[in-house]
Amino acid sequence: MIGALLDLAARQTGLDDFALRMAALNRPSTWGSVGLLLMQQKTVGDAFRAAADYISIHSDTASADIETLGEEVVVWIDLRRAPDGLSYDRSQSNELTVGSPIFVFRGLMKREWWPLEVGLTHAARGALSRYSPYFGGVPLFDQERLYFVCRRADLEIELPDYDPEAERLARQIVAEKLPRRGEDFCDVVALAIRQKLTEGAAKAEAVAAALNLDVRTMQRRLAAEDATFSRLLDLTRRDLAKTFVENSRRPLSEVAGLLGFGSLSAFSQWFGRTYHRSAGEMRARHMD
Repeated sequence: MIGALLDLAARQTGLDDFALRMAALNRPSTWGSVGLLLMQQKTVGDAFRAAADYISIHSDTASADIETLGEEVVVWIDLRRAPDGLSYDRSQSNELTVGSPIFVFRGLMKREWWPLEVGLTHAARGALSRYSPYFGGVPLFDQERLYFVCRRADLEIELPDYDPEAERLARQIVAEKLPRRGEDFCDVVALAIRQKLTEGAAKAEAVAAALNLDVRTMQRRLAAEDATFSRLLDLTRRDLAKTFVENSRRPLSEVAGLLGFGSLSAFSQWFGRTYHRSAGEMRARHMD
């Protein structure tokens, strides 16, 4: 719903950078108890890890994980799927989701800092120069997931407000909130499916392994929530298909491969049955 409101606000104000302007207002203090915890960390790396652990308290639609690749670190960010039937341009919600933590970390470090690279899942539109004041350069578009990249050395930067006792108390506060805002197991599995789909490995065995479970245990826990793996796979595939078709310019053959279809024709037949129109028609209508 927030994503749809952001899209509407950008259209009505005529501001392509509406969400980016909102992101630039973010400071650690705007993240409430999570921001307080981040401010008390010893290093930027500690703050990154705390943000990934507790981001669902600040935003119950987002999750994050961190991957170290040589001398670079990638912060991957995922958004839960929109309710069925809700269609909107996701570029604004994507840009707010990625931009907000960037400005929070700038505030933590109290210095001029930019990520090495930013990746967005939607297509490029409008004047790309508008991104430089927010990301330090032009991001990459039509990516499989939202992310930003920083230097591994950035994680070793010590934060000026580190206080071990305050950190302990802040972590206790957010830990108490987490169970009340915890995810259903269905949401956890859906996120794993989403990640594995873009890696081309969304089999039940691969998803269960990513959750450190065996398939039978995963299926049993899903059944306890009146869900099945195949149903979650279909819902996640629908959401990603709609996202890639409506909001990116990726070739449909690539989209088919990302979603686990053996051929473009198989994807086209499935898409037509699912949305009662072709992927090309939906893209043309949305891009106009």
